[in-house]
Amino acid sequence: MKLWKWKAVDERGKMQSGLIHCKGEDMAINWLRSRNLYPLSLRATVFHSLWLRTQARQGQKYWARIARQIGTLLEAGLPMLTILEILQTKESNSFCQNQWLMVYSQIKAGFDLSTALKEFVPPPGPFVQAMVTAGERSGTLALSLLEVADQMEEEYYFSRKIKGVLFYPCLLLAMALMVLFTFSSVIFPMYKELFQETNAQLPILTRGLMHLGSSIPYLLLMIILLGSIAMLKNRKRMAWIMPGMQQILKGKALHQFCALFAKFINAGIPLLDCLMLLESILSRQELIRLLEQMKTAVREGRRISPVLENSSFLPADGAKMLGIAEESGRLGEMFNFLAKVFKQELEDKLEQYPRVLEQLLVIGMAGFIGLVAVGMLLPVFDLSTHIP
Repeated sequence: MKLWKWKAVDERGKMQSGLIHCKGEDMAINWLRSRNLYPLSLRATVFHSLWLRTQARQGQKYWARIARQIGTLLEAGLPMLTILEILQTKESNSFCQNQWLMVYSQIKAGFDLSTALKEFVPPPGPFVQAMVTAGERSGTLALSLLEVADQMEEEYYFSRKIKGVLFYPCLLLAMALMVLFTFSSVIFPMYKELFQETNAQLPILTRGLMHLGSSIPYLLLMIILLGSIAMLKNRKRMAWIMPGMQQILKGKALHQFCALFAKFINAGIPLLDCLMLLESILSRQELIRLLEQMKTAVREGRRISPVLENSSFLPADGAKMLGIAEESGRLGEMFNFLAKVFKQELEDKLEQYPRVLEQLLVIGMAGFIGLVAVGMLLPVFDLSTHIP
């Protein structure tokens, strides 16, 4: 699939332009002619892959809004073709307008919505595709789309909140590094020159600070370079550097795992298909290994609760509750209950984390400044005692 930039003239001679995402030039020309547009120029964009990555990052927010709109309009009794026309007219982006036109054409030709959305950009992802397919098969498409919107809005909310929680501590950390650099490049050299002129015997603390101060700029430069390289290689793992973030990210993964599992089971998707879909959505390695073990158990005809109980990722109480729910055939309800529990725990951690980290950073900065003050003032006091 390529991204094509086109210019064309309509039946009234009005110039139009836009973007279209399709396999080849012939398909793009046929699509334009089917819209009564006469192409003047058509060329593939240079930054196609970069543009696709940018659109994919915006996909979660976009599809949460679209799923909410389609689900609400379906509940109101509007037919799908009318809904697609409304979406097309409300889109401010000409590229998205063209894509909704393509979806409209495929639905009108008799295709399912899940099939028509496969080539959409930004891509809806396996979660949206699975829920749409399940909703179409069970006749509950409106309910499935509203559940998709709820889940994606919740995930987007937690992602934004985690970034917001990290902002102020990172700002304090940057200020602490600036203070450290100022001390090492301005304060320490000034006192070092003063003490060298007096030929005084310096305390161990002062000598240690002087040696440390001369190497701090190089250490800071090395930290910045290594941090930049690590961020470019894997931005998702940068949050693990912050103390305490592992537990928050684990809580987010637990909530997402239970919430998605509950959505898939309640939508009527078979258990093995649920596990395969979760494996394609989740990225945490512990969960991937757990899902592999669960798939093996399902294929061999065994229960999944012993696998969950033997896993260190899921809390023991939660695994036992899932075992009871599996015996009673209420696995979806129990996963939904655990998702709510983990959501509340995650919100509590997100409330407490910035307070604790801010206090630790402030105490650390105050302690360092106090240590520097004591180390620099001790020789000054010692010199003052020798003045007649």
